[in-house]
Amino acid sequence: MRRSLVAICFLLSAGCTAVPEPTATTMPAPTRASPTPSATQTPPPPPTATGQACLSLPGQVIVDEYIDSDLPRSIPYRVYLPPCYEEDASRPYPVLVLLHGLQLTDSQWDDLGIDETADALIRRAAIPPVVIVMPWERKGLDFEQAIVAKLLPHIRSAYAGGGDRTTTAIGGISRGAGWALRIGLKHPDEFGAIGLHSPAVLSPDLYYLGDWIKAAEPMGVPRLWIDFADRDTSRASALELAMALEEFGATFASSSAPGEHTGTYWSSRLEDYLTWYASGWAGSLMR
Repeated sequence: MRRSLVAICFLLSAGCTAVPEPTATTMPAPTRASPTPSATQTPPPPPTATGQACLSLPGQVIVDEYIDSDLPRSIPYRVYLPPCYEEDASRPYPVLVLLHGLQLTDSQWDDLGIDETADALIRRAAIPPVVIVMPWERKGLDFEQAIVAKLLPHIRSAYAGGGDRTTTAIGGISRGAGWALRIGLKHPDEFGAIGLHSPAVLSPDLYYLGDWIKAAEPMGVPRLWIDFADRDTSRASALELAMALEEFGATFASSSAPGEHTGTYWSSRLEDYLTWYASGWAGSLMR
């Protein structure tokens, strides 16, 4: 690892700061505390569905598409609605946007088992009920604007009720993590957390990273987490990103666990992913 860091530092030229060694854990272990938005008063924690009979039933995944005359193409998406949703559809729900990897579709997170994992965690009251939207990146769309200006408002209006950045997160796998980083940092007014799972970030995004972080500081840089497998093909990219974040003064959590850049690894980490996202929601929702 140390040799890898030295090599990357050399490629990035002088001034590179080494990143602490990620630790292999079954739960994400922050190397630094990530900032969360402050508030003068903390609302009570959101109610959970614990104890309701409907918890024995699974949540549902709806396959749909968003059509808008302003868009050249529709946005296909899947949306997960938690157990007991129909019992209390009017309450505000946290929203988690999850982006797929390169050349995949909105089915990736569904295929990995995100709905079953969310069901299990909600039943144990390990996370609050959450609405999860999984859009499909299609050619011909400005993906960033399609999500922020069109899809996210639609999801809040149709499924999740009122909400703000404190209960809205975005994450992605591989190239989807690169999109999540770009979208989340450029729109800190919309997203309070960014999850980067085996991130593959393009060089142009690294070039603008410092500007995005600086512009986000008045609102509050979203919480960040980088996670990758110990034999991940995107390992070098993840370490390069971590060093860039440190260089620009951004705090973030990081972790690594045994595995490769495969669905088997990401599926094994779903509980950790959802638990981390939800850790920023406690006390942020009111009826």
